[in-house]
Amino acid sequence: MFNGILKAEIPAASVCADYLTGVDYRDAFCARLADSARPIGDIYVALFAHSPGWINALMAVRNKLAGFLGLDDYNNAASITREGLKVGARSGLFLIYAIGENEIIAGEDDRHLNFRVSVYKQNDEVVISTMVKYNNRLGRLYMRLIRPFHKMVVMAMLHKAIKEKRI
Repeated sequence: MFNGILKAEIPAASVCADYLTGVDYRDAFCARLADSARPIGDIYVALFAHSPGWINALMAVRNKLAGFLGLDDYNNAASITREGLKVGARSGLFLIYAIGENEIIAGEDDRHLNFRVSVYKQNDEVVISTMVKYNNRLGRLYMRLIRPFHKMVVMAMLHKAIKEKRI
């Protein structure tokens, strides 16, 4: 279904773990870049600013359930642009924690769980890593419920960016 996208290890040189301690869940997926000279900011925008429609619909459902469960409602109204990528700024759903030459760390802290997403450029491939720390039982339950969707979302975003020749 998602040709060219592979399960991966979090890159050893990634600084994602510096921004979240006590990690309970982690995963990573990688894909080959058509243009290895593309800056990391352009790669980040290519991935997160162009989500497939079904992901947007899934997030709308998630946000409706979030209020019921006491989770934050992530509003995707904020646009994701190269110019808007600044440490401490919100870019779409996520707060930007770090921007390096080859990596952008984004994420969110919630009452129930904290997470970080790393977009890491490694030679001729991009690796998207996710790290999650559960703050309580509801965070653990929430992650157990969304884990299959999370993996599909990451792979679908990579697939769409490849198919549309944005990465």
